[in-house]
Amino acid sequence: MRLSGPCLILALILLTAGCVSVQSPPLAAASLEEVAEAPPLIVSLYPFLDDVNEDDHARTIALLTRRYEEKYPDDRVEIFIDPAKSLYFENSLNLSASFEAADADLLEVEQTELDNLIAGGYIRPFATDSQSEQQMLRENLRGVVGPYRDIGVKGGMVYFVPTWLCAFYTFERSPPGTAPMAADFSSVMVLPDLYLSSYASAYGTDPALLDAAIIDAAAGAPDPGVIAALSERFSACTGTSGENLCMDGYYLEHDTAAEEFGAGMTDRYVGYSEMLYRILKSNPAVRNQSIQITGTPFGRDPAPSLAWVDGFVINKHTSQKKMDQAIRFIDFYNSPEVKEMIALSLDTDPARPLVPRYLLPASEEFYALPSVRDDPYYRQFYPVIRNMTPFPTGGLRGSMIPIYCYVTDALSETGLDVNRQVCAAGG
Repeated sequence: MRLSGPCLILALILLTAGCVSVQSPPLAAASLEEVAEAPPLIVSLYPFLDDVNEDDHARTIALLTRRYEEKYPDDRVEIFIDPAKSLYFENSLNLSASFEAADADLLEVEQTELDNLIAGGYIRPFATDSQSEQQMLRENLRGVVGPYRDIGVKGGMVYFVPTWLCAFYTFERSPPGTAPMAADFSSVMVLPDLYLSSYASAYGTDPALLDAAIIDAAAGAPDPGVIAALSERFSACTGTSGENLCMDGYYLEHDTAAEEFGAGMTDRYVGYSEMLYRILKSNPAVRNQSIQITGTPFGRDPAPSLAWVDGFVINKHTSQKKMDQAIRFIDFYNSPEVKEMIALSLDTDPARPLVPRYLLPASEEFYALPSVRDDPYYRQFYPVIRNMTPFPTGGLRGSMIPIYCYVTDALSETGLDVNRQVCAAGG
């Protein structure tokens, strides 16, 4: 989506991807009365933050709101952490209903739906004539962990500013026992991504190649070598009686894989970094155990899977007057102090046990903080994510169910116990 009206490009920002414009048409200065009466910036954050205070995020939202408005007294912000106001796990190319439900100016989304958001005209680029906000946007992009820095730059415009990174990690006790590995790979919103990760492991990460792989898999022709590699990886979950709880839907339904690892029922678990919160919350004694954390390959190549990126986009209906405030909020939210508060759960009520959320911020500065640098788990998480490759920004959304069904069909032919209920129900 392009800005309406003439766009005078007054300055260019040199990034890895090329020249990036963050300019907008001039705006008249707002009066004090207009500022006072201006509606708040509506922000929809990543909706699956662990609710450390078990209060529907009330304390977290209050802290974020207070700190932001203390920093920018003329601004007002309304923050939501709510799946109902989110586009996460949306598999439709028509996002009108979801955008209407979110009713937000600034939204955190996952990068795999970015191309759909742009093509559908749901969002517009971040652009401003304010020198200070231009500088904030520049610095935010420069501060992103290397491989993810320019992922939101399209056609020289900034559509997406990274906030969080995400990947599958393998958690393993040493020495491991013989119990099957625990993980949930059977979700419609996960397995297609893992197929693409395995494909990239075999053939490389060229975007055109990955686009072709998505098209082929959605048309019923998943790559046989990739299927064989996935079957081999997933077989680590197969028990002595042949059941595969990672793929047959058990962990999808019961969602207990992380807790089972924490309780010692298995010594191998695959999940996101933030699942460590659940492991430690349910079993604090794990902190005293020797846990090795590594990247998880899904192909035969030892390279870890592709990585997800969360980031901010701005609703195309958001007024230009709110653009500068949106950029200020992004700068605030991506600051090391705020990311430390969220990732390390410093928003926890002092009366409750403090367990870090172990999210992975997209900004390099976070990992230089003493509290992070000295943490035994972050010391293992960061080197992996720093050297991974992100998923493409399009192609998967709208194709997840056909890819899932054709991939599970092929996996079942290898003898793997798989969940095909979605496919049997016709998607």
